[in-house]
Amino acid sequence: MTRRIASLHVRAIKAVEAREAGQGTLEYVGMIAVAALLVLAVVAAFGNGSSLGAKVSDAISKITSIGG
Repeated sequence: MTRRIASLHVRAIKAVEAREAGQGTLEYVGMIAVAALLVLAVVAAFGNGSSLGAKVSDAISKITSIGG
């Protein structure tokens, strides 16, 4: 009886492992896709000839000039 229970337990564990076989790869593909979308968003936002430094500088000067 114990051998039967152990066999069922091992089979259940192997079934769970088989379902999770490609999960890590899928997560990496998702992270790469998100990073690519972020890069595309930055390029689209700053692609009209102005530099990122100029945009950041303008934003900082607007924030600091709000108080007076």
